[in-house]
This record gives sequence, structure tokens and C-alpha cells, in this order.
Amino acid sequence: MVLFFILFQNIIIPILIGVAIGIAAATVFFIVRAKRKASGKLSKKQVLVQGIQANIDDFREMFEPVYSVSVGKNKKQEECFAAWNERVQESAEDNGYKALFAERFGGYAAWGQGKKKLKVKKQNKLYKKNAKKLVKLFFKADILRGSDIYETGCETTAERYDLAGDGSIETDKSYEVLAPCWTYGDKVVDKGVIR
Repeated sequence: MVLFFILFQNIIIPILIGVAIGIAAATVFFIVRAKRKASGKLSKKQVLVQGIQANIDDFREMFEPVYSVSVGKNKKQEECFAAWNERVQESAEDNGYKALFAERFGGYAAWGQGKKKLKVKKQNKLYKKNAKKLVKLFFKADILRGSDIYETGCETTAERYDLAGDGSIETDKSYEVLAPCWTYGDKVVDKGVIR
């Protein structure tokens, strides 16, 4: 026993110090986490996410246009933000997200305004940047954009996609996805387009 203590004395002390530091760090982590939960205060992003989720039906068919702005493919940027601001203000449920949305995305008409004239490149960058932030809120709210390139026709395809052109969706036929669908859980909130 004495021989064991002499040989491993240099190892035991650092291990005990490491264990003590680990216990202290875990204690601090759980105390801070418990205080946050006890205060019940949500971050601004969480309030926005919950507001969008609570009013999800008010925003049907409005997710893909914002995504298109975020990747620079939609030139109707102002109209897109105007529609979102209008729908947010008209929505029934308000957990405080209306004021936060207006604060964050409500000044869209002034984005890119210089002292004397409009700076179009700057305005386009601001629309794109803010659209990306809005898309991130969608993803945090579990509103997801489909990633399929092809869709095989089945009995539920018509619930998720509109067919470009004439005709109807046929079972077991392969279709190209022109615009993906957006879903919130099992609910389709923005139909896609296939051909």
C-alpha cells in the first residue's frame, strides 16, 4: 500500500484537482441555467419565433419569397417585407412579437437611404441580409424548406406541390421540383411547384 501511494502520488493529486474543477464548473452551469428558467425571460429571437409559430396560418405562401430575397433571386424585396410587416401587425396572437418584428424589420422602406439619395447597392445588401435573418428565424421555429430536387407523384403530392402548366399529378411519375414546399411539422405552410 505504501509502495502504491509513493508510485502514484504524482498522478492522484492532478486527478483530484481535475475532478474538483469539473464539479465546480458543472455546478455553476446548472445554477445559471436554473436562474434563466426561473426568470422565465425569453430572448428577442425566442419571442419572434413563438409569435411566428402561434400565427403560422397567417403567413401561408410567404416563406419562399423571403428565402428568394435572402439568396438574391427576388427583386420585389420591398413588397416582400411590406407584406410580412402587414401580416404580422394583423395577426391575432401577440406575445410581444409584433413590436419586436416592427423594430427589427419595420424600417425596410428606409434601408439604403443616404442623406440625399437612395443607394441601391446598399439597399439590396440590407434586404438580403435582413431576409437571411428572417429565414434563420423560420428555421429556429421549425419551419423547414424542402430539399428535394425530384418528387415522385403519390396521393399526398398535391397537398405539398402545385403542378406547373396543365394537367394533374400522376402517381409514380417523377417530377422536377421548381420551388420546394415549406412545412411546419406535418402542416404544409407554403406549397412548392413541380413540373
